[in-house]
Amino acid sequence: MNFRTVTTVVVLFIALAGTVWLGRTNSELKTVAPVKPASEPDEKRPKIAPNGPYPKAVVPQPIYFFGSMAVGQSMSHKFVIKNEGEVPLEVQKGATTCKCTMSEMQDNLVPPGKHIEVELTWTPKAAQERFGQTATIYTNDPEKKEIKLQIEGAANSLISFTGDYQGSANWALPVMSSTEPVKYTGKIHTKYLDEFKILEIEADHPGLTSTFRPLTKQELKEVDAKTGYAVEVTADPDKFPLGGFNERMLLKTDIPNEPHDHPEGEGHDHKHDADPGTRDFIIQVSGNHTGPIRIVPTFGVRWDPASMHLNLGEFSAEKGKTAVLSMFVEGLDEPLKILDQQIEPGSLKFEIEKDESFDSKNKQRYLLKFIIPEGQPPVSFGRGNLAKVKLSTNHPRAKNIEFKVQFISL
Repeated sequence: MNFRTVTTVVVLFIALAGTVWLGRTNSELKTVAPVKPASEPDEKRPKIAPNGPYPKAVVPQPIYFFGSMAVGQSMSHKFVIKNEGEVPLEVQKGATTCKCTMSEMQDNLVPPGKHIEVELTWTPKAAQERFGQTATIYTNDPEKKEIKLQIEGAANSLISFTGDYQGSANWALPVMSSTEPVKYTGKIHTKYLDEFKILEIEADHPGLTSTFRPLTKQELKEVDAKTGYAVEVTADPDKFPLGGFNERMLLKTDIPNEPHDHPEGEGHDHKHDADPGTRDFIIQVSGNHTGPIRIVPTFGVRWDPASMHLNLGEFSAEKGKTAVLSMFVEGLDEPLKILDQQIEPGSLKFEIEKDESFDSKNKQRYLLKFIIPEGQPPVSFGRGNLAKVKLSTNHPRAKNIEFKVQFISL
């Protein structure tokens, strides 16, 4: 055997030995059990004896239904855990989604024939048609190592309104078509409080006033409430321009304001006033003042008479767009005159022309033109930023007329 052969054999032997050593090492690594972190639940659970006798955990009622409760209202229920076994039952509190407390006991042990109480408490932060909160109790009963306790219920706003929308009132007044004030009566009530007081109602608009009175027994029965009020809102047409409106009223009460934080972006049903001790509620009041005029759109024009809103849609800025409305006016012997007009933006043009061919004893007809001239720069006026045409006239019952215009020129 020459030197080259010997060298080759030695190298092969070393390589084979290394392969065997590596293989054995990998095998040994695979058989090593993973180390459990000290925080694993198993480390905290009661130890179960390898042989009996054993305890026997019995929960007569593991689920409890609160029924209907108010947002911010705390309710509790005590669950009973019995030990019907032959040796002490050890219990430990595990994971929970609500406040959980256990009655005091020595070394967390429940003697045979005895019981403990576990109290679950929940305070809903938002309205929910159905909620469920749980708590886990660990035991040394081999037949019931974990006990799931659950509370369920429905959470509603503390205060309810006629026209309730996400905890706020939205009240629509009748159409104002004459000089007579219009009225609307809404209700504010609760099934959770025995009583509360309305301290004051403030309106942002001077044309809105209000009065209130306690609900009768029959009215409370109709809305399934313990206490509440009827609030009558009155709108004076002389103080509103023609067109649609949406105003706000602030209703102040003596209801204590529960101290709590709102997650960022989460809505709630009351306003925080300068005085954090009581709750204020917002009432949105909408209406439409048509007065002695009636407006009819021509074919293809999108017009909302309730809000006096004209939607021109999308169109080419290069071509522009024109929309025509017919306006019928009553209660004026002389022609309608525009005493002043305010238009925003300046690129929007407005024209009014009397239809001399219209024959009527008590009405006049006018053509209204809303014009975006061709060649204007592209612009967008959407719901949150509407263009406006405000007119002052010689009509005693239509002194102010306001149009809202929506459009996108591309």
